[in-house]
Amino acid sequence: MKILQIGASWLAYQFSGLERYFADLVTHLPALGTEITAFAYELKAAPEINGLKLVSLGSQDQSMAHKFIRQRRTLKQYLNNGTDLIVSHCTPSLFPSLADLRHKPLVCHFHGPRYLERRTEGANVISVQMSKFIEQQVYAKTHHAITLSLYMKNLLIEKYRFPEDKISVVPGGVSIERFKVPVSSREARELLTIPQDRPVIVCVRRLEGRMGLENLIQAIIEVRKAHSDVLLLIVGKGRLCESLTHQIQSSNLSNNIRMIGAVTDERLPLYYRAANFSIVPTIAYEGFGLILLESLASGTPVLATPVGAIPEVLTPLSDSSLLEGISPKALAAGITEALSGRRTLPNAVECESYAANYAWSIIATQVNGIYQKVVGLN
Repeated sequence: MKILQIGASWLAYQFSGLERYFADLVTHLPALGTEITAFAYELKAAPEINGLKLVSLGSQDQSMAHKFIRQRRTLKQYLNNGTDLIVSHCTPSLFPSLADLRHKPLVCHFHGPRYLERRTEGANVISVQMSKFIEQQVYAKTHHAITLSLYMKNLLIEKYRFPEDKISVVPGGVSIERFKVPVSSREARELLTIPQDRPVIVCVRRLEGRMGLENLIQAIIEVRKAHSDVLLLIVGKGRLCESLTHQIQSSNLSNNIRMIGAVTDERLPLYYRAANFSIVPTIAYEGFGLILLESLASGTPVLATPVGAIPEVLTPLSDSSLLEGISPKALAAGITEALSGRRTLPNAVECESYAANYAWSIIATQVNGIYQKVVGLN
């Protein structure tokens, strides 16, 4: 098959799950005999893989009008080049080219209700409505959709009235080799200059409203009463960086919480490995949570709120990994119990063994099988 894969930004621009999923998928598909041409913004360093051609859509800093013009012009050069299938991961990146698709089959990976996420994160009404319109137009022309969870499948049916019989559920994947680093927790802390004698929690998130970071910071106030030496590392970047930093300082938590910022792919597994456990405090629309798998593949257990698809991912491994709610009180109780040993989390071997079920070699094969069915090869 010859497939055009249309994404958003390439790795490390926003540090989002969509970026990670898109990059991992398009780099694993060629090994299955599929020829991929992939389009993304902020494409700076492209890997050299036989069967994969990466095409830049330019910078995300361009105006929307300029981006739409460039997107359509760029994609049009490839649409009639023997393409068997169009695959979209980002509705705004595909929208300008809808009229050019003609009768070519279109598969959309539904990574989340973009307009609802934007509303939750405080976007203005016009922006939210524009996102909704674009999504509706793209999904109306979609032949088949792939979601990461049953939760996402139900959202796609409920919010967009997408036909249930045209949806397949395939979970996200994780690069086992990348996150299973050959260092101990002590060695990881030495490399990152993290104290050896303190309990460490890591939270890897985009700094956006629906991620629940404000609640997490507030929870540490209570956790500190029982564990005064607790150290929370918040890894990521986003619009809330300044306000979260202010919240930490005004709550006198500077000794207990560090804003790490964005980190490289090479250092990210070290942060997971250095932690006693990772935490995911999401308050809304968690479609899967690739960070759950990243932590587990590193041998580090996870505590997470029972939001969206998180229970689907974690419950088969351990009920104790799910917090009782999203409030600061629920977060504080779960963290305190885990640090004091009253809540037993999976050990490193159990975490790594479970994550192996989501290896990209398995997930990419499932996705490729759906592509083949859509184009009539299977």
